[in-house]
Amino acid sequence: MKKTISAFTLLVLAFQLQAQKQFHSQIESLFDPALKPFYFGVASGDPEQTKVVLWTKVYPESLAPIAVKWEVATDTTMQQIVATNTITTDSSSAFTVKVKVDGLQPNQHYFYRFTTNLGVSAIGRTKTAPDKEVSNLKFGVVSCNNYQHGYFNAYGILAQQYDIDAVIHLGDYIYEYGVSNNKKKPQVRNHIPETEILSLVDYRSRYAQYRLDKDLMEAHRLHPFITEWDDHEFANNAYKDGAGNHQEDKEGAWEARKAQARKVYFEWLPIADNPEESIIRKLNYGGLAEIFMLDERAEARSKQLESPTDPNLFNKDRVMLGENQAAWLTQGIEQSSAKWKIVSNQVLFSELDAHKLSKKHARLMDSWDGYPVERKEMMDSFYKHGIKNIVVITGDIHTSWAFDLVQNPQNKNTYDPKTGKGVIGAEFVTPSMSSHNLDERVSKGFAKFIASLLRGKKTNPHLRFNDFTSHGFILLDLNAQRAKATWLYCKTIKEHSLEYSTKNSWSTPIHQNKLSKDKY
Repeated sequence: MKKTISAFTLLVLAFQLQAQKQFHSQIESLFDPALKPFYFGVASGDPEQTKVVLWTKVYPESLAPIAVKWEVATDTTMQQIVATNTITTDSSSAFTVKVKVDGLQPNQHYFYRFTTNLGVSAIGRTKTAPDKEVSNLKFGVVSCNNYQHGYFNAYGILAQQYDIDAVIHLGDYIYEYGVSNNKKKPQVRNHIPETEILSLVDYRSRYAQYRLDKDLMEAHRLHPFITEWDDHEFANNAYKDGAGNHQEDKEGAWEARKAQARKVYFEWLPIADNPEESIIRKLNYGGLAEIFMLDERAEARSKQLESPTDPNLFNKDRVMLGENQAAWLTQGIEQSSAKWKIVSNQVLFSELDAHKLSKKHARLMDSWDGYPVERKEMMDSFYKHGIKNIVVITGDIHTSWAFDLVQNPQNKNTYDPKTGKGVIGAEFVTPSMSSHNLDERVSKGFAKFIASLLRGKKTNPHLRFNDFTSHGFILLDLNAQRAKATWLYCKTIKEHSLEYSTKNSWSTPIHQNKLSKDKY
């Protein structure tokens, strides 16, 4: 007798097949069965005084919608529940669960978890922002974690910093590249998929691979994240209308790729959802600090120039932020009552003179040096209104730097590095978590020589510190007297290790901004 398959069975099989297409099949090999169905862990982000975003993702057995219960408690055993509800997630977001919880108390740790009929998630820890000035704030500042280049040891070290208020991620959370064929410098770990990511499934799979890293998962579980994208969440050297690593004749329309990348970013990061899928926002930390999150890629950026000698360099129509975002930032800083104004900035803001290394690359065209008119307009506004105590935190460049924040650093009439004349804050640049820095492209000795050459007092007098050979992150420590950055460096990224060192701390005093070396 010939067996027939019911319509219901065919529907279930179709659901299962489509569910598998949410990600590339290799992702399943990285799953920890003990975490089912919350294989990607839990996360929180965008903390406010009474609100915080909670995140997880369910890995489905089919495409049928799934009901997920969430709970928030004041204790680690989840007995003192203060908020709970149930929501439904589905395939349109690849089964993302994102909840903005309200009604919490300021400046308090909370614990949370998620439950479905398939299992219970790990318990996460988060913290709300203070509603009044506190004695101290501490943030982890991170950027540039390339899965292929090494282990995410820095995230494991960051997870152990139990006293931080939040982690600020400045972008390059993933990398779009395929597996490298460079046999002289083999990758430490290979990407999934092996090709450059282009499709919705590709982007989702790449985030999935990164989020299955145990150290990154633990950092998200223990700390709220405040995030923004840079270029590699889209494609290398991205700008509003394209990217250096995107060819429309081979890879399709840029707008379609950008829209997919933007959608997937909001699926995977614990950032507050909004109709525009914009990352531009500010967070207030009770009068001691206000944090301004920027979009220097997808919002308005003009295409990068090839050379600093291009006659269009000073064209006023070339922008990094665009008129609306620049006005939002300058007015927000000028009107802020917070002691420290924190600008979360993707690419190097301070001027950098590299003519001793290369005339062609004397200025970095992907940084703010490639958009000098817009930068000058903002700095002019800060000077005009007497603004000080600005702290610019920067990623992207894979290396460590500390600058006096000053306009025209070569002008001795307006800037004195000894007295701090002309200084209105500091720029602290975090190294990469794992992405190649200079000594992985040239010898370590040559990398150190280049760093010392750039520190020349006649070349870059406002540059107080740099390091081109270390991976890690910054601890940004703020109080009413000073803002201090400490660089924590991993012992290695070639194998799993949580050993680290603290080699440098630099601080700037309130109202009398001028960098000086400090003790950790």
